Amino acid sequence: MAHFAATEARFRKHLRPISDVDGLVHLDDMLLLIEQNDVVQRRVFDATHRSFVPDFGIYIEIEDASGKVRPMALSRQLVLFSVERRKAWRMLQSKAGVTNIDYLAQKEALESFDADGVAMADRFVEIRERFDKVLANLS
Repeated sequence: MAHFAATEARFRKHLRPISDVDGLVHLDDMLLLIEQNDVVQRRVFDATHRSFVPDFGIYIEIEDASGKVRPMALSRQLVLFSVERRKAWRMLQSKAGVTNIDYLAQKEALESFDADGVAMADRFVEIRERFDKVLANLS
C-alpha cells in the first residue's frame, strides 16, 4: 500500500522525503509488531505499547523517476492503511484456501514477544529475530 501511495498525488501529504533514516523504523519491521486488533483497540497511539506508530517515524525506500532509490517517511495514517490492506489480503487468501505462513509466523512471534515482556528499546530487533526463526521452522 505505501509503495503504491508514493506514486499517487492524492497521498502526497502522507509521505515526506528524508535524507537520513537514523532514528526511523522500516515499514516492514513496524508491520511485524502490529495486529489489526491493535488498530481497533487504538494501541497504536499508546507510546508504551509494542504497536505504537510514531507519526512520520516509519520509512520506506522508493525508486524515483530517475531510478534513484530514496527514503520517504510515512504518516501514521499511511502505516495504518497498510495494516488494513494487509488484513484484506490475508482474508482473500483465507477464502481461497491459501495458508499465509507470514501470518502464522507473525502470530506466533507476537505471542512469545508479549509473553516475554520485551523492552520497548529492543522491540524491532527482537520481533525480527523471532519472526525469522518461526518462519524458518514453518517453511
